[in-house]
Amino acid sequence: MPRTVKVAVVGSGLAGLTAGYLLTSSHPQDDVEFDVHIFEKTPTLGMDSSSMSIGSGDGEWRIDVPMRSFQGGYYPHLIELYRQLGVAFRPKDFSYCFSVFSPPSEKGATPLQTTMIYNGASGREGVSMPAWLRDHHLKQKSHRAITRVFTFGLFLLATLHLVVCYIRLLFLVLPPLRSRKVSTQTFEQWTQETTPRHFIGRMLGWDSMWQSFTQDILVPLFSAVCTAPEADIMTHPVEDFLDYIWLTLGTHHFVVEKGVRDVVSRLTSNMKNVHLSSQIVGIHVDPSNASLASIECAAKNGTVTYDGFHHVVFATQATRACPMLSTYATSLATDPHARQAIMAQINALEAFHYVRTVVINHTDESELLLPSDPSDRRDLNLVHCPPSSSSSHETEKPWSPHRVSSDYTMATHILTSPSSTAPAVFQTTNPFVPIHEEHILSVATLERAVLTLPSKAALRGLCKTATPSWYQCPAEMDCQLGDLQGAGRLQSDAHAGIWLVGSYASVGIPLLEGCVVSAKNVYLAICKTEGIPPSVASQF
Repeated sequence: MPRTVKVAVVGSGLAGLTAGYLLTSSHPQDDVEFDVHIFEKTPTLGMDSSSMSIGSGDGEWRIDVPMRSFQGGYYPHLIELYRQLGVAFRPKDFSYCFSVFSPPSEKGATPLQTTMIYNGASGREGVSMPAWLRDHHLKQKSHRAITRVFTFGLFLLATLHLVVCYIRLLFLVLPPLRSRKVSTQTFEQWTQETTPRHFIGRMLGWDSMWQSFTQDILVPLFSAVCTAPEADIMTHPVEDFLDYIWLTLGTHHFVVEKGVRDVVSRLTSNMKNVHLSSQIVGIHVDPSNASLASIECAAKNGTVTYDGFHHVVFATQATRACPMLSTYATSLATDPHARQAIMAQINALEAFHYVRTVVINHTDESELLLPSDPSDRRDLNLVHCPPSSSSSHETEKPWSPHRVSSDYTMATHILTSPSSTAPAVFQTTNPFVPIHEEHILSVATLERAVLTLPSKAALRGLCKTATPSWYQCPAEMDCQLGDLQGAGRLQSDAHAGIWLVGSYASVGIPLLEGCVVSAKNVYLAICKTEGIPPSVASQF
């Protein structure tokens, strides 16, 4: 009979499901069988738990929450995993509309002013003139031809401004041309350092051009990518932003054909022990064997305890893992070395920063959410408040659980319905303006990890990479587990292995790629501790 290795996976997001999928993959030539138990606190598996459906049966339209798009250059492991699973996905080169929100000061005034329309495909589709500028000459009673020439010239000048700044950005993201300081700089520090300061630059207005480009384009863009407020974008390590720009240059966006529910189904096809609605209240040393762990879950009539785990894989937010690890550390009172290893993990996890994210599916076409002129609307409509009006707008609106502060970028995705007769549906992430209740279809409140310089330093204990060559950036290097992973299990089997996976537990911006990479690395480490070769399923 094969030896059974019992593994608990806490959390069923992409990281937890990937770890479970790899562990339950066939090992026909080995004498080890993994008995995997997935613990999820919600009634449905986490990766699809916030999604919603419109209609039923063959006419059902499943809407992923949050949006699960991914881009070629930044998600190589995710793409290979999807190919291995047989998940169908297709290119979807999103177009963008950038707008500035200003509370209307007079009746009839438009709150959104479109500043830039980007038609996607890594710039190959070009940019478009906003409607307010295009139709400016129509408001003139005389000299319309002159006004038309003037507005067209203004648009050309703005486009030239954008092109010059974009080309300069491409030079700055090139790995060989980067400053050595970028590895320890925030985005704000990098912006200040790269702003032209010489006399000619100031005379030509290059300094204000660059500051406008970073503030009006890059900040809203990364605020949407990270679903984080502007303050967190300014303190974000800039190296990871530069890596993202460099690796996604000229690549396609992709979306899965059948939504993440199809991904969940394929990842869990071999999983036999899935515990839903299982809120973990404590993890302890197994009373019958000090080298194993027990998991205690809340139940209707008390608690339920699951014993005998050789490994526990935490696939939850870092903030959620800390309390559970604390209970395990307490139970290790007689093993100071193991307790110290767990406390080191807790200290590292406490460095990670999380922000609240609100995602609302709705049918509200209010001009507070989307440009009033339909010709300005694009797949993704990004709206941000300039710093001068953000604070005043904040004091005017009452607090609501369905809104966030106005220093977030509000992103409204115009969803494509599979049926021409279905109503228009929009998905707004981090709305800072009201969405009419009668138009709301679903509301999801999520937590999102956002990098800081302290958390990036703490990450080295969980994940580390080799020094890149002169032509490479850190995010394209293969990474390995840091010294804190396993809590000493790689050196001794005197206690259970404790592993940490998730978007935050890998190099780069915390995204889906980090979930897959961290899960794969933990799986390989568990195989190493058990003395077996990894399954062919891990070859992605």
